[in-house]
Amino acid sequence: MQHALELALALTRQHDEAGLCDWLLETMQAAWQPQGMLLGMVDVSGRQLTCQGRVHDTPVALSLGVDDFSHPLAYALHKNQARTWDSLYGGARIEHREFRQMLVSVGTNCGLHALPLLSESGKPLAVLALLDTPTRLQTLHQRGECERLAQVFCRQLMLLRELAHTRREQVALRDSLRQIKDEGQSRREQEKRVEATLIGRSVVIKELHQQIYQAAKHRLSVLIQGETGSGKDVVARLLHQCSERADKPFIAINCAAIPENLIESELFGYQKGAFSGAQSNKIGLVEQANGGTLFLDEVGDMPQSMQAKLLRVLETHSFRPRGAEKEVHSDFRLIAATHQPLDQQVSDAEVRQHLYHRLCQCLLQVAPLRERPDDIRLLCEHFIGQFADKQQKHVGPLNRAFLRQLVAYDFPGNVRELRNLLEVACAHTPDGEAPSLASLPPELRERLTSSTPEEQDCYQHIHDLRIATQRYEAAVIEARLRQFQGNRLLVADSLNIPKRTLDHKCQKLEVN
Repeated sequence: MQHALELALALTRQHDEAGLCDWLLETMQAAWQPQGMLLGMVDVSGRQLTCQGRVHDTPVALSLGVDDFSHPLAYALHKNQARTWDSLYGGARIEHREFRQMLVSVGTNCGLHALPLLSESGKPLAVLALLDTPTRLQTLHQRGECERLAQVFCRQLMLLRELAHTRREQVALRDSLRQIKDEGQSRREQEKRVEATLIGRSVVIKELHQQIYQAAKHRLSVLIQGETGSGKDVVARLLHQCSERADKPFIAINCAAIPENLIESELFGYQKGAFSGAQSNKIGLVEQANGGTLFLDEVGDMPQSMQAKLLRVLETHSFRPRGAEKEVHSDFRLIAATHQPLDQQVSDAEVRQHLYHRLCQCLLQVAPLRERPDDIRLLCEHFIGQFADKQQKHVGPLNRAFLRQLVAYDFPGNVRELRNLLEVACAHTPDGEAPSLASLPPELRERLTSSTPEEQDCYQHIHDLRIATQRYEAAVIEARLRQFQGNRLLVADSLNIPKRTLDHKCQKLEVN
């Protein structure tokens, strides 16, 4: 009983396969003291035996092929039955060079007993080989103790593997849950950043938020279209900040602001001595954007001479600085923006068609401020708060009459113009008071108060309210159809009406 308890205690101390293999060999050595032992474990591929053991007092380590019948272990493994050879010289077939070298120290009267170790389903797990005299091997086989010990080993091995598999599944589950949690946290941080930067609650702005989240997940080139001052550069930076490249450079260039003869050097850089005045090497913006984002603002104003070169860089991400002998590779994500109608410029042969398609892998449209008047109040509160902090003074809530005037204004300069108006108004507003129309200089006040004939006569020109309402509805629907490029489902969603209602109004008002 004492011996059995010690054996069980030693077995339960083994927490991995390597320790279990050592336990089996040590137990065999202590119980029977054979001349040699070899335990070959079948690897995960099922093609190799990783063997360890000892012959006399010499440790042995071998790697044998499962299908290599130049050694006797392959025979026992493939037959799935124990086999005893009385002699290793003329008895067992041994042509494997390393296996033969292992047997150099054993005598001619030494035999081999090979026992395949199987799982309960019959799958080969390992093979155990004992080297000793034929008489001792025969006695050991008849007593059956070796086979029972091998069964204990196999069952414990399967338990360890099941436990390891369970642990791997638990780790994978924890990693998956952690990833989901991290992704959720990252998404919430993105939403918080986007909502705090791209101000607005209108349908078009909320849709733009979603488009930014979606575009930030991939690496396609993005083209941002919108009127001057609508916030295209803000959208570009948000795309970069929400992407996996957020911690890498964001390199911006205004293609309309750089002379044609300098834009190539700015983009691609140059080597010292490449031209007169090149006193040192210059790293171009494309190379600076390596790993990050390259933002080409007003790409529609890029000279045609540069369009072919840019197209090649977009396709290969390689370029040659001026005066350089070798090309340079840059892993950048391209975002471009323009207020120009690029499709029309393609038709007019001002922009290369292939370049347009390469730029327009993902299109984002930034709506002008006049199409989202509901956002003006939020924008005003945001900008007034910024200017109050900057000017270190308390500014009261926006005057309601001033807000109505701002909402009625069409803002040809969009958000940039609104920001400028409010900055001027806050600068001229005394501490503790609210910005008002009177806070603006006369020229800006006149711009806001200049009215159309309809506003000047208080709509006295309207003689049929039904017709006037229909005209207004038609104008709104036509504007939205242009904004969403004829997609009636998006137009209906932006106007908060069913698509069927929109279709009926389009037919009734003869809007195409």
